[in-house]
Amino acid sequence: MNPQQHFGKLIVITLSALAFSLSTFANEQEQLTTAMKQLDAAKLSLKRALREVSTSPKTREYFDYAAAERDINTIKAGINQYINPSRAIPRDPKAIRTLNEDYSKLHTTLKK
Repeated sequence: MNPQQHFGKLIVITLSALAFSLSTFANEQEQLTTAMKQLDAAKLSLKRALREVSTSPKTREYFDYAAAERDINTIKAGINQYINPSRAIPRDPKAIRTLNEDYSKLHTTLKK
């Protein structure tokens, strides 16, 4: 099993655990704090997977670790802003950064 498949399964398990654990808490603040901790754990898993990845110039597809980490940071920032608002401001839908969603990248140039 390559690191991308392993990490994909880890994300599914983490998100499933997140959904289950969030349903067991009575307080929204506790739920969001738990989500932040689980996102931190996912970031650590990403870093470990990145250290273990072995890609070569012949590898056609690779996992975009930087995009995944940016998306995790975006989610954490949104949760943190909700938990600790600096002041009440109207929501601006244009200010929300969208997530990457696709973490598979194709190498466009192969070294020969």
